[in-house]
Amino acid sequence: MPDKNKPDKISRRRFIDAGIAGSMFLGTSAPILSALAVQGCQPATGVTFGACYHDCPDTCSWKVTTEAGKVTGFEAVTDHPYTRGKLCGKMDKFPWDVTYHPDRILYPLKRTGEKGEGKFEPVNWDQALTEISDRLKVILAKEGPAAVLPYSYAGTEGVVHMNCISGRFFARLGASRLDRHICGDTAVTGVSGVIGMGTPMVPEDIQHSRYIILWGTNTINTNQHLWPFVEEARSNGARLVVIDPLKTGTAAKSDWHLRPVPGTDAALALGMMHIIIREDLYDREYVENYTVGFGKLKEHVLKFPPEKVAEITGLDPEEIVVLAREYAATRPSCIRTMIGMEHHANGASTFRAIAGLPGLTGAWRHQGGGMLNLTFSLFGEALNYEDYDITSKIEDPSIRSFNMVQIGKALTQPDLIPPIRALIVYNSNPAVIAPNQNLVKKGLAREDLLTVVLEHFMTDTARYADYIFPATTQLEHWDLQTSWGQTYISLNQPAIAPMGEAKSNAEFFRLLSAELGLVEDYLYESDLNIIRKFLKSSHPYMKDISFSKLKKNGWAKLNLPDPYVPYAQGNFPTSSGKCEFYSESLAAAGISGLPDYLPILSPQQDQSEENSRFPLFLISPKSAAYFLNSSHANQERHLAVEKEPFLDINPVDAEKREIRDGDMVKVSNKSGRVMLRVRVTENIRSGVVSIPHGWWPSRMEGGSSANALTPDGLTDQGGGSNFHDARVEVERIII
Repeated sequence: MPDKNKPDKISRRRFIDAGIAGSMFLGTSAPILSALAVQGCQPATGVTFGACYHDCPDTCSWKVTTEAGKVTGFEAVTDHPYTRGKLCGKMDKFPWDVTYHPDRILYPLKRTGEKGEGKFEPVNWDQALTEISDRLKVILAKEGPAAVLPYSYAGTEGVVHMNCISGRFFARLGASRLDRHICGDTAVTGVSGVIGMGTPMVPEDIQHSRYIILWGTNTINTNQHLWPFVEEARSNGARLVVIDPLKTGTAAKSDWHLRPVPGTDAALALGMMHIIIREDLYDREYVENYTVGFGKLKEHVLKFPPEKVAEITGLDPEEIVVLAREYAATRPSCIRTMIGMEHHANGASTFRAIAGLPGLTGAWRHQGGGMLNLTFSLFGEALNYEDYDITSKIEDPSIRSFNMVQIGKALTQPDLIPPIRALIVYNSNPAVIAPNQNLVKKGLAREDLLTVVLEHFMTDTARYADYIFPATTQLEHWDLQTSWGQTYISLNQPAIAPMGEAKSNAEFFRLLSAELGLVEDYLYESDLNIIRKFLKSSHPYMKDISFSKLKKNGWAKLNLPDPYVPYAQGNFPTSSGKCEFYSESLAAAGISGLPDYLPILSPQQDQSEENSRFPLFLISPKSAAYFLNSSHANQERHLAVEKEPFLDINPVDAEKREIRDGDMVKVSNKSGRVMLRVRVTENIRSGVVSIPHGWWPSRMEGGSSANALTPDGLTDQGGGSNFHDARVEVERIII
């Protein structure tokens, strides 16, 4: 159970910034780098265990069979209770899609052409590191360390290679800091404003639910291993409701699909509260004993009657009433949210409003009841972050920071002192994943910007690099995988030796540290030592979990209470220990004490001259089943399945523009334009169009993808991106 008097050990931001990692001082020195890096090398023949490294809630476990140093078998672990012997279509042929792919970068490269042109020549490691180090020394002497900026995210979620040694390196250097808020922080901030930063439900418990709302999540596509538990609940009589402006594959399988206007979900949640309170459907005992601010909430939601909410959301008033009644009357009820809804300017407010519903109905009393959100805080409690967190101990918080959402602005800001002169990119592909894509590419094209990229393939970002270094894949290094979407920890063992001259992220930063003459021991800690120290914990959740057992079995489940119903009697990790419908601390910080709907003006409401030119909302969901963010979007097998990106448009909007199914169209706004084929479909509501996220611009007509059209503004709280507030016009291209 969470201890309300104990401060959270780790936030979503630190979960990313820390690289989910743990370590201690070793007392070792720079000259023994390579020996440390390969400590505990892989067998030439046999079976090893590992786990998926992707930014995905499932974190699937696998086993690898090798013979004579080559992978001969790759499959899911069959006895894992959550992933249940199945890998997704993105990863089921991973060794051949990535590790052995003929286009994989296996040797260091140095740019010979124009930035963005993609022309390089081979260079040896020693020469490349020396040249980079020499240029960095000049930058450090002339401009200072703030002229250096890292850019990374969750290209791997392993505790070692995500941001462990690299985080220490940049903190020691005194480089500008990167705020890694692009995904998750906004949702967590909103939910935390009501129930605190805890883990309210574990995913398997959704099988006990009898009323399931999948709110803004395409579970079948982006959370595949949760879906069997949803189906199990349905086989036992659960009703499945999907709330999503798109008719996704998940929505098509639901019992009821509601399609609100994007960005209006907070109004829907507040409208449900209005009905639940007005009709006395709330759990009076739970509200009285385990919540605060009910009186203020009751008065506040009077502003959200069904008729008004219907005007805001585009739903029928009766739909709102029925949804509220069914949700309040059915036990246990579960609301499952993910990340998509946070990508609006009102994203935190949206999650805050939704998070209040289970407290109102007393859903927290029951196994399978409440809100299924993220699980990372369990690992924050369980694992040895205290000894690990060297980065935050040595980092100077007064050094300037840049939000990764606004990397384009950071690289092109004319009056920035000092300007960013060196950019080191790893675990990310900003030319594809960052908003305001054309501004990002303009920044990357600067000839005076030293750009270093650690990669597997020639990505759109790597094409702008001065130097590219080959990174190891998950089959070639040690790592430890926790999860933000389930409750299992997995040890990733190297199955084969690194191919070519590939080196891990951690090894790259050890080598660069040595080349720069940095002597601090913490920069040279070995991968295995980091893992062992991270697992050294006496927390009850870690009972009987050790390095040796993980090496033998591959995975272990955190030892959670069974049943796991942490808020059945309150005990929320908030300042009051209760579910806070009204937050005193937020009010004191100048933020509304109550959850509210912050309107995003629709194109019809905002008739300014600039915005009237772009009458359609654009959303860019992760709808490509075989891509993961921007990963796999260059691989023939995955491209053959995805075929091509489409603009989805409603027949009403298509008819107004004389657009027919299959036409080539130009989608444009003041930031850029994208050209692609159109799909006229009822799967999207009128007034909204959709382009899938993850396609590389270099592989699309005209060299632009969805993020050429997305804004780089920030959300109301949490520092996330308002991707889905983009507005566009669509025109048929006459060939």
